Amino acid sequence: MKFAIIGGTNMEVLPIPYREEVIGTPYGDVVIFRGTLGCGTEVIFRFRHGVLFRHDPSDINYRANIYAMHMLGVTHIIGLSSVGACDYGFKLGTVCLINDFIDLTKSRPLSFEREHRLALHTGMEDVCNPELNDMLEKLILEKKLPYSGRAIYACVEGPRFETVSEVRMIRMLGAQIIGQTLVPEAPLARELGMYYSAIGVVTNYATGMTSYVTDDDIGSVMTAMRNDVFEICFDLIQKQTC
Repeated sequence: MKFAIIGGTNMEVLPIPYREEVIGTPYGDVVIFRGTLGCGTEVIFRFRHGVLFRHDPSDINYRANIYAMHMLGVTHIIGLSSVGACDYGFKLGTVCLINDFIDLTKSRPLSFEREHRLALHTGMEDVCNPELNDMLEKLILEKKLPYSGRAIYACVEGPRFETVSEVRMIRMLGAQIIGQTLVPEAPLARELGMYYSAIGVVTNYATGMTSYVTDDDIGSVMTAMRNDVFEICFDLIQKQTC
């Protein structure tokens, strides 16, 4: 069992000792961090947006990121990201776990080349692994981290925010939260047989639900929640590997 964490906005660096390494993949080079927990277990970390936040969500080389994890022997991935709520039941400054997704992206490579997949067509049952979600949920509740529950995630293209009408449509489709990076990250991990789970930090309400949505407001919530979210991940990894 080997774990990796993929970080999003304001989660660019591991808060534990690490060293950098460049991994060459068939889809391009990837800079990863090899971190070490107190018990000696190694954790692989990748900031999905790249050095100096270079890549917008639609420009991220998801295939290189996930294939690098595969090459390093990773079996379990925890994705971290900010999400906007389109359901008032999901409160700002809380975390949620993603149960499933609706893909509304438009221009991303959504699959590996056929020679790198485990199957011709990859099933999407349990694309967000229920067992991994159960373990994360137990720790979230034990640590009394503000928690809004499990959610269906609508993945949009970005980098712009959604319009009021788009938010209304997304809510009608059954999603509770909106983000820009879960797809194709989660299904690509599934294609290579890795277990994937995602923690969303609810940083804003979607367009039209309250006041204006700003990057500064999102960043301040993520910064406040960052240490707690990493602690949940590290505790889970240590319980499973140390």
